[in-house]
Amino acid sequence: MRRTASIALATFLLLPVAAIADDDCRLDSERGRVVCNPTGERIDAGSGPGDDPGQPGGDDAGKRYVYTTTDPGVGVCHYWSNVIGGLDAWDPGNDPAVIAITTSLPECPAGVVDPEVRAWSVFRSWELDPPAPSITPPDHGVTGLASHIDAPVLAALIHSEVLPDGRTLQVRASVKDLSVAWGDGSTTHHDPADARGFPDGTVSHTYELKTCPVAYREEHPSGGLCHPTLEAYTIDTSWVWVGEFNAGAGWIPLGTLTRSTQSTYEVDEVRGVNVP
Repeated sequence: MRRTASIALATFLLLPVAAIADDDCRLDSERGRVVCNPTGERIDAGSGPGDDPGQPGGDDAGKRYVYTTTDPGVGVCHYWSNVIGGLDAWDPGNDPAVIAITTSLPECPAGVVDPEVRAWSVFRSWELDPPAPSITPPDHGVTGLASHIDAPVLAALIHSEVLPDGRTLQVRASVKDLSVAWGDGSTTHHDPADARGFPDGTVSHTYELKTCPVAYREEHPSGGLCHPTLEAYTIDTSWVWVGEFNAGAGWIPLGTLTRSTQSTYEVDEVRGVNVP
């Protein structure tokens, strides 16, 4: 979602810094405004229609991020938003770039929405579920025998709406990657469709050491065969949800969000014993 802001930053940092200083512009981050005072009279270059430059507040008061987009009527323009991902106006290091953008580009007309910003907002608003894994063997693992994970993949989430400019925006989120941290220092990555459990799935791991209570490790003759510190392994199973949007130019990646589930899993061992 940072693409438009990055383009604007690269473009407008080329403006002469002296010209900005001559206009005596400063960033009022509390109001989300750039204020210029070239002739001794206060001018609020970022105020919107009907907003009194001399009064704090207004529709954009306190908004943090500056975005650029293209409006069919005015061309490239800027607007303020509280959606994370634009040029952060609360970062003092961004002051020259924010001032350059807001004093060189017109403010977008009311109702202009950047499809990428709106799509990211939709993607972040979804309650994306973590995996619901089951493990075979179910009660406890056995050293030397593979433990398999079954984690049914959820269907993709899809949202569609009509933007103020008439374009249709589609947003979708789908599970693209499964990672498993098995608790013994090993982590594996898989196609989520492969987590189908035993015997069909391929998401599996073989433990070398059993887990034991402290008393067993310290007192039992076989305590030396246990994991030195763990009474059970903590398995962290994670899905990577990938967000995408389409506003008429094909599907474009938004980013990823990870959702995880932790499971406690004991591991025993099976040993053969000679019977007289």
